[in-house]
Amino acid sequence: MLALSPTPAPTSEPMAVDTPTPPPGHTGAMLVVDDEPAVRTVLRHTFHRLGYTVDEADNGVDAVTAATVRAYDVLMLDLDLPRLSGEEVLRRVRRVSAAPHLKVIVLSGHGDADHLSGMLFAGADDFVTKPFSLPQLRARVSAAVRLKQAQDRTDALTRRVATANVELEQALSATGQELLDARGALVLALAKLVEARSNETGPHLIRLQRYSRVLTEAAAELPNYLDRLTPEVRRAIEQAAPLHDIGKVAVPDAVLNKPGKLTADEFAEMRKHAAAGADTLAQVRAASGFASAFLATAEEIARHHHEKWNGTGYPDRLSGEAIPLAARVVAVADVYDALRSPRVYKRGFTHDEAVEVILSGSPGHFDPGLLAAFALVHRRFAAVYDEMGG
Repeated sequence: MLALSPTPAPTSEPMAVDTPTPPPGHTGAMLVVDDEPAVRTVLRHTFHRLGYTVDEADNGVDAVTAATVRAYDVLMLDLDLPRLSGEEVLRRVRRVSAAPHLKVIVLSGHGDADHLSGMLFAGADDFVTKPFSLPQLRARVSAAVRLKQAQDRTDALTRRVATANVELEQALSATGQELLDARGALVLALAKLVEARSNETGPHLIRLQRYSRVLTEAAAELPNYLDRLTPEVRRAIEQAAPLHDIGKVAVPDAVLNKPGKLTADEFAEMRKHAAAGADTLAQVRAASGFASAFLATAEEIARHHHEKWNGTGYPDRLSGEAIPLAARVVAVADVYDALRSPRVYKRGFTHDEAVEVILSGSPGHFDPGLLAAFALVHRRFAAVYDEMGG
């Protein structure tokens, strides 16, 4: 029978007498489907302690009903079920689930590894054989839920960007300058949604825009960029710059706001923001015929602002002129602001220290031509930082 309100375990159960109170914060919603009461009890107590809301079903029919009416983060699904097999539950849930990115982890005490692996092709996200290791199961569930929540955040971001694009399209009756001003305001508002999740302080996004303007104006006077940094291109780079880290919406809070140095795994998770942001902007651009050139610039910046001139950056290890010019501009601006800004784990650099790092202390990182332009106008960077209250 389906139990949408978990009850405490009997005193004879080995886990605990009372259902423990979840820790502050909500980890996720879980549906445990198994016809063995002891398995459900163990899983309920284990994940309730970790902050999950845990519902239960002891048969396949109730499992499908529950997944239809409630948006779960993860479904723990036994294959050997009464009334409806686990495989059929999986097929039906994938058609009717209230959560588009529901993660399904199959549990089974029977069947060989090949059969369980085949469940991945049927729509499962992972499988665990019984008897299972609770630490391993907790780790797998945690990874699955982090991915699901990141996908949910990315979907929400895509909808927001698409909505903003529609609003711009509806404003076509406005003058050209009014449209540009509206676009800039909407972009800044969207970027601030991401900034609000992080621990960054100060008007970082506006500073980034102003640095980009200063740098492109100076670079446009140099022969290498004379025909490439037209007023229209410079304006697009300036307005799109705040979207450089929009993919951080897909980065877990624990990684995004960690007050110390990231581990290798955490840094790998953080690096995903570049591709995630670009993918979101690409989806919006593909779905709309409006402002496609601007969105293409924003997409280039989001994906490639961590590339390095010598090819050691990420995510695509591009080098030299293969890196889009807009991304190269924002890379200089972003690093300068990051160096100047104090964090829990570091002091803020002085202007002269930041300039030394950029011009001499980061060989192979930046476009040499843009470094030449930066050398001419770096004092204006300092004025922007000081004016905007670093």
